[in-house]
Amino acid sequence: MDHDMETEGNTDSIDVEKHWSTVLEKGIDQLTDAQITSLKFSSLDDGGEFYNTYAKLVGFSIRKDEIKRNKNNIVTSRRWVCAKEGFRKNEANLNCMRERPITRCGCKAAFRIRFEPQSGEWVVGEFKREHNHDLVPQFETQFLRSHRTIKDSDKAQIIALHNVGVKSNQIMDHMIQQAGGYENIGFTPKDLYNYLAAIRSNSTRDGDAECALAYLQAKADMDSSFFFQYTVDEENRLANLFWTDSQSRLDYACFGDVVAFDTTYKTNVYKKPLVILVGVNHHQQTIVFGFGLLVDEIVETYTWVLQNLLVAMNNKTPISVVTDGDKAMSKAIKTVFPKSRHRLCVWHLERNAFANLQDKEVYESFIRCMVRYVTPDEFEDMWKKMVDNCHLHNHEWLHEMYGKKMKWAEAYMRGHFFSGCRSTQRCEVMNAFLNRFLDRKTRLYELFQQVDRALSRIRHNETGADFSSNYTEPILITGLAEIEKHAAAIFTREIFSMVQEELLNEQKFIVLYYIDKEGYLTYTLSQYASPDSRWEVVYCQDDQSMKCSCLLFESYGYPCGHLFAIMKVEHLKQIPPSCIMNRWLKTAKSDLPCKLESQMSPDIIRMARFSALSASCSQMCYFGSRTTQGFEELKVEIAKLTRRMEELYNSSKEAAEDGIRTASNKANLNVRDPAIVKTKGDHGSTSNNHSRAKVRRCSSCNNAGHTRRTCPSTHIQQGEHVDGDNAPESMEHPAVGSPDLETNYYNFL
Repeated sequence: MDHDMETEGNTDSIDVEKHWSTVLEKGIDQLTDAQITSLKFSSLDDGGEFYNTYAKLVGFSIRKDEIKRNKNNIVTSRRWVCAKEGFRKNEANLNCMRERPITRCGCKAAFRIRFEPQSGEWVVGEFKREHNHDLVPQFETQFLRSHRTIKDSDKAQIIALHNVGVKSNQIMDHMIQQAGGYENIGFTPKDLYNYLAAIRSNSTRDGDAECALAYLQAKADMDSSFFFQYTVDEENRLANLFWTDSQSRLDYACFGDVVAFDTTYKTNVYKKPLVILVGVNHHQQTIVFGFGLLVDEIVETYTWVLQNLLVAMNNKTPISVVTDGDKAMSKAIKTVFPKSRHRLCVWHLERNAFANLQDKEVYESFIRCMVRYVTPDEFEDMWKKMVDNCHLHNHEWLHEMYGKKMKWAEAYMRGHFFSGCRSTQRCEVMNAFLNRFLDRKTRLYELFQQVDRALSRIRHNETGADFSSNYTEPILITGLAEIEKHAAAIFTREIFSMVQEELLNEQKFIVLYYIDKEGYLTYTLSQYASPDSRWEVVYCQDDQSMKCSCLLFESYGYPCGHLFAIMKVEHLKQIPPSCIMNRWLKTAKSDLPCKLESQMSPDIIRMARFSALSASCSQMCYFGSRTTQGFEELKVEIAKLTRRMEELYNSSKEAAEDGIRTASNKANLNVRDPAIVKTKGDHGSTSNNHSRAKVRRCSSCNNAGHTRRTCPSTHIQQGEHVDGDNAPESMEHPAVGSPDLETNYYNFL
């Protein structure tokens, strides 16, 4: 403690603290019974800290024993004993699932302090030095229970690392290296695992579904545009859930013309399918519009998801939708988005074709029909030739696919905008990306947190692309310098590279002739080395509007080489507005309202402060560790500042709020955890032991439905013990080092 910062009213406590600390510094061999019994302490915790420090230096562990209170329920006396005091009551417990080693041997070592009202101090009332067992060497005291404590500073660092996905064993390795060895860290790997398990258990103590919905409600409280809806089944279990945040809704307002979605599995412990609705932004990057957790994969469920997407996005329907060949999805899209153009994923179609068409020639013919950029009439001719030549008139799968040709044949997709999406590959990539954060053991409460982490990384990448587009200039390489310069100024870098490729292609096209009719010029073009090829471009001189028969602009949103050829003929220096799609511009999001400023939660603010201070101290610690003098001086200053910061914290309102904040954030929705569902993506689960739900049983009576701490037959009180003969409480938090919590942690993982 920094004595210069103490008030005059605390001078006695300073002397008391200096007294017992100074005695300890003289060495254990010089401590006499008289010196110890003459000590005085400013608080009950101060006395406990002294005896625990003494015990560590001597080589034993302590625990709390007897406590006395006056008629006003104020503590007047506290006794600590050696951890080996007393004897185990039941030498053999037949109900115990595992044999516990005997740790009690009737040791009489003890220490008691009592409160003196006259002086306002705690004085030593009893001290017994002798032990009837061997004391532990110093290098083994790290395993003694009362000396294994995770400090608050370590807890903050552990939580920070855990929240960004660092594994528990990696966190432990980092902490060991930082402390300089196992003997200096102050806790064991088991303590770390149990602490993380206790955090998880505490976070979901009201039920996983309850805490997950409370998390979403807290986000909605901080973000007025956050949207989520859920349903429950007949047992009041969480069934379907849909959510989206303000940034996703703003993105949809800009880029919601094309939506692709697919279902991914093995992302949570309940095996609920996770639906990710994605789109394409102006940098050709994948963006997320919303998420859905489903109870099944039927038409009604997908319809519910799309209806909620429509409600969240102010009833704006997409121009195009891309999915795989799932029939339930197709029916839901037809119901909710009847005017949207539905496209089937070409990758899934190719796989199905490979499985259903055994003949290689037939397979290749089908793929040509699917991907060739031809007219509908040309497609019909190609299809007829394939069927006739290979005698496929009665092929059931081909007949079914022909009935769906409007959803997959490139000939029928011409002129319909899909932003370059021909498959659900973006969904697959997003699924693979989320698998870095989620797995089949993830609880709902953790799922939302990890999804937020993933979204932050995706949006950070978009910010980097914005920076690159706005503050760097591409190299101009074509002969149409003015048009190319204009394209570089308005389009994002990714789109400009595509436009630049079309500018280069312009050199291959030849204008054969044109027809002038009522102000509309119709140009006919051919291609060098392909004299039979023909394209027509209609150009209006009044408003400079242009349209090409290849329909590339209508399909992809940027001008084709044919349009650039006519711009050259007309001596245009800029791309006409009719050939510019706003969604590809650098300013695509400038007309939308600014990103909503949401109020940050106190937990996030504190974590940000901790990260900032940790980064600031790293350089100071580096230089301090390089010299002996610097190391000694820095230790003293850190100790002073630590005590000062602790004093500020204890006197602040934040300390009082910490104990009630978690409880106040609960939603109290009384929604039960979802049942484990069987999905189409869960193959062979009946024979997989890992897929079976593990029933947690009491370690005392082996019955399900409760734990050892709540067992009716061996109920263990977690309060303070007033009788020294009862099972005494540990110096540690009851959750840390608890056998049933450790078992529960491994069940989680």
